[in-house]
Amino acid sequence: MPVTTVRKTTARKTATPAKARKSGERSGFRCGSCGEWHEELATDIGCGLPDAVFELSYLDRYRRARYNQDFCTLDGKRWFIRCVLPVPFTYRDDYFGWGVWVEVTQQQHDQYLVFFEESGGTPPVVQGTVANQLKGYRATQGLSVRLDMDPDRRPLAYLLPTSRHALAREQRKGMDAERHHALIRPFAG
Repeated sequence: MPVTTVRKTTARKTATPAKARKSGERSGFRCGSCGEWHEELATDIGCGLPDAVFELSYLDRYRRARYNQDFCTLDGKRWFIRCVLPVPFTYRDDYFGWGVWVEVTQQQHDQYLVFFEESGGTPPVVQGTVANQLKGYRATQGLSVRLDMDPDRRPLAYLLPTSRHALAREQRKGMDAERHHALIRPFAG
């Protein structure tokens, strides 16, 4: 899974995950926006592309995919929207944001594109499936989600209330500090 962004607690800027540190050294991450070291744990991790696109060779990706930071198409047959899948913290007022791609129909993709470009109006009702495998969970690719659209932010993806997947339960009940640390650990090196 490609990792491209990490959000810090206060400024919510784009950053790279922390590099592995020796015992006794400070924790945190170097911010990709300002270049400075931030002591707190990262509060988001983003996938740069849908897994189906990321797994292509450079040449195949060039030939078969069209994408920017918000939208992606593959072979003119698959359409994706970049979203944030929020998981609330139980130990503080904030959330952990998974930056995921959601596969949708062409009609939903095009309706959201109009909503996105016009910055308003009635948001489309969009349901789709997660297009990334997230570290720390089993089988997240293909999970059904509904999208909450707002013209002032990236769409939020919510797993369906009937889902019994661990990520869905965590999204409903929240994550504690220990789980937060465990999720960040694989990205620290």
